[in-house]
Amino acid sequence: MTLKDLLTGGPKPIWVRYMLILGAVTLLTRLVLDSRFATTSLFYCLVPYVIGVILYLFVPQPKGWSKPKRIARHLLATLIVMLASSAIIFEGFLCVLFAAPLYILFALLAFAVMPNRDDPDRLKQADIFKVSLVPLAVMIISVEGLTDTTSFPREEVITRTHILNLTPEQIHANLARPVHLEEGRSKFLSIFPLPDRIDAPSFAAGQTHTAYFTYRRWGFTNVHRGETQLHIKTVEPLFVETEVRKNTSYFSNYLTIRGTQIKMTPQADGTTEVSLTIRYRRDLDPAWYFGPLQRRAISESADYLLKNIMGKRAPQTDQTP
Repeated sequence: MTLKDLLTGGPKPIWVRYMLILGAVTLLTRLVLDSRFATTSLFYCLVPYVIGVILYLFVPQPKGWSKPKRIARHLLATLIVMLASSAIIFEGFLCVLFAAPLYILFALLAFAVMPNRDDPDRLKQADIFKVSLVPLAVMIISVEGLTDTTSFPREEVITRTHILNLTPEQIHANLARPVHLEEGRSKFLSIFPLPDRIDAPSFAAGQTHTAYFTYRRWGFTNVHRGETQLHIKTVEPLFVETEVRKNTSYFSNYLTIRGTQIKMTPQADGTTEVSLTIRYRRDLDPAWYFGPLQRRAISESADYLLKNIMGKRAPQTDQTP
């Protein structure tokens, strides 16, 4: 069977092709997600590239269309298949949102290197070079995460430092207050669901605070419930250390939070320099894509905690008799 046969043949009407493509893509995605490769570059790079090739081969396009129109048609088909297959395998909106740029990038890359469909039998030398070299490059990229040797360092440490107009004693008092996370989050952080409730017996060494999460993957249903247990290891006048003992929340699918350290340095003017360090492990590949996203999320979370939890002045009570 020639390339021309693949492009012009196939079952009709066209919706039958889409159903067959969707079934194949869903099966491929499910098989990889159920394997040890679910968090590797093989899933986030090679799989969408293969899906892009499938769409190129089996989704017809009218002859004579300009390149922008052909790209737009392929992009639409990519989005339809991505969203439909994600719904079938019960993927959540967060997974789809953050994986979509990679998915679209590699699916479009597969389309871009293919020859013009108007004359599939006429391959130029440049087309042969692209069709040969690009898949090889994608396969090389996709080995990241398959083994320890082909993985970049995963352990990360983020430290953010603020000058707070509070004394260390006032900061300790803030840490001991009930936590409210509703206000002041950045647009990026507002994407992530907040905990339903937080059980915090007291702010003292040896205590464990538990945050309970309900993640509705589709916004209203497809529910995942989990919890994060934060153990308070050390509480000193100028130093606080915690560690995460258990995490079954939706965050655990993307990264592993190890713990935090808070260091306070009183200043001569009555303020306090506070450094918050968060240790975590990046569990998704490729590092060049998910690394910056997770660093941004952790950095903005640290800034939020410093500004809105530790640095927020307690409301003044009326002392008038």
